[in-house]
Amino acid sequence: MLKKSLLALAASLVSVSAANAATVYNNEGTSLSLGGRLQGNVNSVFADKYFDETESHKVKLQGTARLNVDAKTRIYDGVNAVAFGEWEVASESSENGKFDTRYATVGIETDHFGSVKFGQTESAIYNTLSVTDMFEDVGFAANTFGDYADGGRQEGQIIYAIDGLNGFNFATSFQSAGLDGVESGAAVSLGYTFNEEVFPVYLSAGYDTYDLDYVHGIDQNPAEDEASLTKYLSKDSFAFGLSLGDLDDGFYGAAAYQLSKYARHDNYRLSNTNSYEVVAGYGISGWQFLLGYENRQIGGMTVVNDINAEIKYNFNEQFLVYSDASFATSKHTDNKTLPEKTRFKDNNHNWFTAGVQYNF
Repeated sequence: MLKKSLLALAASLVSVSAANAATVYNNEGTSLSLGGRLQGNVNSVFADKYFDETESHKVKLQGTARLNVDAKTRIYDGVNAVAFGEWEVASESSENGKFDTRYATVGIETDHFGSVKFGQTESAIYNTLSVTDMFEDVGFAANTFGDYADGGRQEGQIIYAIDGLNGFNFATSFQSAGLDGVESGAAVSLGYTFNEEVFPVYLSAGYDTYDLDYVHGIDQNPAEDEASLTKYLSKDSFAFGLSLGDLDDGFYGAAAYQLSKYARHDNYRLSNTNSYEVVAGYGISGWQFLLGYENRQIGGMTVVNDINAEIKYNFNEQFLVYSDASFATSKHTDNKTLPEKTRFKDNNHNWFTAGVQYNF
């Protein structure tokens, strides 16, 4: 997992790279680096990525592998052409060796004027919400960032981002038709870091908007005919993020809020969504401890209300072990009223996982 210090989060849209990538070629302004990770987990049944309600066992072993390629070549003085791709596959042969694309971008990166990239990655609002995306496996489930994408990584994007402007960072993105019925979308974020060298304090605000056209069974009117389930919606969300400190060097605290509003089309609408996430942690001598709370309400109905915890030990930059737990503090609303990709635990169960991870 990438080290998520404050500056790494703010720069995530500028250059996605592996923490331990090895440069295999570097000559006359052209470089190629390879990286990735291998991971194995022991999961409670409800924590399993491929959870199946029909399975009777309560514990399952699961592994994943990632591979990434990072390429750069100088095309003008102060201007580089860049490309980055990352793919993940389950380590079990029963999953048929299917590779899922996490990132795939190509574009131009300058020394002083930011970057423009094309492809699949997080949209610009991630720079605001990412302050609470700190856990290995749990958390980051209250916001609507990942409802219409694969973990929030949107495809078909054009992204401009710049960082290091006297403490400011800025990103904006546009998405063409892509995952899960997205017709089009756009996002923007602006952040500022105080006391960057001593005790960083990061403030950020973001906005995204989407036109949606999907045929998921999210009907809130049971009397409506099944043939008319195609819904034309538009979504606008406003986000605010705050973080304090650096988990790699002592205390870290963060909070994020997002309000998502859905416009009515064809006499149909979804209720507005309020999302809250809070994280606090401490890192010392290779150890990291995290505690978080997340809450999501749709039209007054609670659909996420969880306490998350993590303990992790980094032997070095390559090898780490960790354990994550998530506790449902109240009963969740039936998920049939939610978009298909809404991320929260099935059947309101607590879940646990312990993992080992090698990065290269």
